[in-house]
Amino acid sequence: MAAVLAGAWLVLVLAGAVVLYRQALDRLRADLDGAADAVAGLVSQRIAQHDAHLTSMAALAQRSDRILLDEIGQVAGAIRAFYPRIEGVDLVGWENTSSQAGWRTLVSSRQPGLPPLEPQRLGPVIATAQPGRPVSTVPEPGQSRYLLVKRLPPAVGRLALVLTVDLGELVAADELPMGTRLALRLDGAAARVDHGAASPGKGLHPPAMAAVRMLENAGQPIMLRLSRHPGWSDLALGRPLALLVLVSLALLALAALLAVQRRRAVQARGEAERARQAGRLSKQEATLAHAARVNAMGEMASGIAHELNQPLTALLSQSQAALRLAGLPGAGPDAMRRVLESNVQQARRAADILARMRAYVGADPPAAQACDLGEVAADMVALMGADLSARGVRLETEVAVPPPVAWVDRVQAGQVMHNLIRNAADALAAVPEERRRIVLRLDQAEGMARIVVDDDGPGVAPDMLAHVFEPFRSDKEDGMGLGLAICESIVHHFDGSISAANRPEGGARFTVLLPLAGGRRIPQEPMA
Repeated sequence: MAAVLAGAWLVLVLAGAVVLYRQALDRLRADLDGAADAVAGLVSQRIAQHDAHLTSMAALAQRSDRILLDEIGQVAGAIRAFYPRIEGVDLVGWENTSSQAGWRTLVSSRQPGLPPLEPQRLGPVIATAQPGRPVSTVPEPGQSRYLLVKRLPPAVGRLALVLTVDLGELVAADELPMGTRLALRLDGAAARVDHGAASPGKGLHPPAMAAVRMLENAGQPIMLRLSRHPGWSDLALGRPLALLVLVSLALLALAALLAVQRRRAVQARGEAERARQAGRLSKQEATLAHAARVNAMGEMASGIAHELNQPLTALLSQSQAALRLAGLPGAGPDAMRRVLESNVQQARRAADILARMRAYVGADPPAAQACDLGEVAADMVALMGADLSARGVRLETEVAVPPPVAWVDRVQAGQVMHNLIRNAADALAAVPEERRRIVLRLDQAEGMARIVVDDDGPGVAPDMLAHVFEPFRSDKEDGMGLGLAICESIVHHFDGSISAANRPEGGARFTVLLPLAGGRRIPQEPMA
């Protein structure tokens, strides 16, 4: 028994020591990762400053009357004096990038002792650089110096701004955590910065660790590697190990004293607890299943009511118009025919909505087809025109020529437009009638068909902007919060996107992007 307890104690201590060792290494790695992120942020900020300096001097060189050489020289001197890592600032021009004689230096501010800039080396870089986009190059591989070149627009002339930057000066040693080593590399330029980093020496030591970050900012692709060789003292295991030994001895001694007396009692309590736990789990599973069924039925009922409300409202409105026409003397059959045809269209729309609901519940979702969004918009204008006019709302449409053709279900595309226009009209109720305007714009953007609905209302509340597409979230008193959620579900089903924003001039903007139909032809409607 004693040998078993001694063996168990030894295994427990060894296992605890391994756990503590790994936790200490994980802590050091996490600290190193955090330090690497901080240093990467510092380096990113500083290399972004380089492009900002080039942009400010480029602005002086793009004056419409003349190039402000004196001002550029003053700014260059101030930059070099204030930022020691920037060893030189030059403005160069050329007639032929491949000819040494064709180069000229218009402005040059360089540290004493720094070799003059050799512009002809920049020929291949400038020849392939895009105006306004900085690129970096290494004049002498193996050193820590690199050049950041920004070619000015052709309207200014054949000019380029060049910064000579010392990679080793991007981060000072006192900005690094103690005991770390920083290595920076940009193509052939490399630099190393140490802060109290010492070699581990002979013997067994914890493994070295490193964190690597790749920075791509303003044409300066810099690889950052922060490393550390920790010692045993860095792990700080003395106190935890001593505590582990004491606690394990106490636990084993207590276990030896109570093992026999409590074994049966523990077993009995364990079996009883397992039985009670099984009963509670079974009851909870039944409760959760019931709640899930009730919730699903409620959401489905709300969704069907919300979807069918639109065609039913249109049917009611048009039927009332038909009754008024029937009471007018001389009302022709053509007018009644148009109303009845519109009612038939809305009835079919309601049937389509129910079919989509069945497809949503079943296994067959609505199929996409080539859909002319201009025709859908025309249907929505005709459908909602009377209601919007009664509310004093002007609906303006801006449709690109030719109209965009999206790969989407036609009825659901109309559903999205209808919901967005109706929400915009609701928002305009709070503004004067002369400002009640909605603009529906259809065009192409980012290789997608785009639908944009703008209104001149009060906009979306800032605290609601991030939640407008969540179900049952609405800032309207009688709103169910389902319209925009349904729009998002429809758009995402067809691999599109929808977003909401407040316009700077006031009002809200909802933008929908849908895949273009490409070369596929629009299916022809069957003849009645």
